[in-house]
Amino acid sequence: MDKITVRLPKVIATQLETELINQEELNTFLITAVKVWLMRRERFPDETQRPWSEAFQESAVAFVDQLIDENRVLFEELAQL
Repeated sequence: MDKITVRLPKVIATQLETELINQEELNTFLITAVKVWLMRRERFPDETQRPWSEAFQESAVAFVDQLIDENRVLFEELAQL
């Protein structure tokens, strides 16, 4: 699979447009998020036993915090774009 479609909630889509986030920057972020998620699944195989529907059932905050912590340099570079 080399292509996916992400359906965003209207409020998020509007915010992306309002803040003028360009497609290249968004693509870079999403690709990085998926890479980190896949690496995390390799390191913590027990996480893969949970159904996908439960992945962010309570909150995605912990995942996002980890994503930022593990990729701070990349995010700082993205912020410069």
